[in-house]
Amino acid sequence: MSTATNPNVLLPFSFQNIPVRGHVLQLQGLAEHIPTLAQGAENCRQTLTELLAAAALITHDSQMALTTLQIQHPALNLLAFASASSNGTLRAYANPAAQSTPFAAISHTSGGLFAVTLETPTTTTPENTDNRYQSLISLSHPTAAQCLTAYFTTSAQIPTHFAVFSNQHQALALMLQTVGGQTVPPDDWQRLHLLLQTLKTDEALQTSPQKLLQNLFAEDTLLLHQASHPTFAGPSTDTRGRMLAALAALPPAELAELIQQKTVTLTDQTTGQHHTFTAEDLSHLHPQTTNGKPTTH
Repeated sequence: MSTATNPNVLLPFSFQNIPVRGHVLQLQGLAEHIPTLAQGAENCRQTLTELLAAAALITHDSQMALTTLQIQHPALNLLAFASASSNGTLRAYANPAAQSTPFAAISHTSGGLFAVTLETPTTTTPENTDNRYQSLISLSHPTAAQCLTAYFTTSAQIPTHFAVFSNQHQALALMLQTVGGQTVPPDDWQRLHLLLQTLKTDEALQTSPQKLLQNLFAEDTLLLHQASHPTFAGPSTDTRGRMLAALAALPPAELAELIQQKTVTLTDQTTGQHHTFTAEDLSHLHPQTTNGKPTTH
């Protein structure tokens, strides 16, 4: 998709003078495309953008079909997630509890779960989990970005710097990682960390990715790679098909109860789209379910 119609940019780059590579991600129209943020959820805006940026960068770098980052906290009745697919489609959602709870409160309250799930391109149905891989991320830092940085550095053993800047309408993320297990001189790695710390939100959001990299790493020689242009899930996305796939994964007894309701309307919280399914639509999902009743054998 051209930048004339899609202002979002994911630009990979590498340093020629040190074994470090990076990605810069620029997203526009956050509140326009993510219903949660359109509701003015200031407490979770930064967390959602950090999850969304990380999902997009992991998917791009790993060539996975889908990356999902999810935070759950049963004691707080809290759920937030973001995902990015290999075709560049982005989604994010936070329920009301997540919208009103700062991340620091989540990380300081025991019982929370922070997980990253990777799906390979051969995963085709919700019930097929053979090609899904999940890792848990420690909720031991005051921001999701810091938790992710620690995860990459310690669990994945890839030294990482990760920073995300956002307001209600746009976001910019920068991720730096060492290359292939090579050792970066400590002074250079610390210098890059300090440079990221000098970057202010206004500068990050008001400067093009190419110019930002040029300004930030003026002492280094950078090689810019081919950019891609991720898009937010929207009306053209096959949300109805995804909902049918999710309904097909229900146990026959639960599906039978839905069929008896005659019509069921579901809402995709990541796009705000509504889809209605009739009993006839649902009866085709499980061959062992007929007339709203599970078939017994």
